[in-house]
Amino acid sequence: MTEPLYRCDWAQVDDPLMRSYHDHEWGRPLHGSQRLFAMLSLEIFQCGLSWQLVLHRRQALFKDFDNFDIQAVAAFDADRIDRLMADPAIIRNRRKIEATVANAALIARRFPGEEFDRYCWSFTGGRTINHDYTDDPSIPRYDHLSAIVCKDMRDLGLRFLGPVTVHSFLQAAGMINDHQHDCFLNGCGHPPLNPPDQAI
Repeated sequence: MTEPLYRCDWAQVDDPLMRSYHDHEWGRPLHGSQRLFAMLSLEIFQCGLSWQLVLHRRQALFKDFDNFDIQAVAAFDADRIDRLMADPAIIRNRRKIEATVANAALIARRFPGEEFDRYCWSFTGGRTINHDYTDDPSIPRYDHLSAIVCKDMRDLGLRFLGPVTVHSFLQAAGMINDHQHDCFLNGCGHPPLNPPDQAI
């Protein structure tokens, strides 16, 4: 009989979507300015909520935000924002929606092409920083690196960001690897294996 895989504490839930996200996406190096903008935006929508909620609304968020195409979102006007606020399938928080649009506009202006990718990865020298935490309580909500990245992003003008949100972004995008010591993905640094259709 095959032994069950041990996952990080937060993925030990009876939710196939959460387990799939953990197994195929979380902590794996994410590249591409549009994909990183999408992940940063989803982390902003998570603020004060659970990732499980965001994950179950991710498909609707991608649909409403034109797949988080930076140029497209940067062009959203007040009418488009009002339409987003009327859609119960997404997370309807006007401040988060407005921040996402403003962030897209800033990234489009300041980081053409793949410059946002290079900017984000510059904080780790283009590599994944591997940690080795034993359990979920030992993983900090943010650390020195996420505080530095948060300050730099906020100084640039990116909105609705705190060190906790930025730390979650760094984890999700694989800039830091916080898979727990006993997790079967500890030390992962390889591309997703058979990523689900809704993967970023």
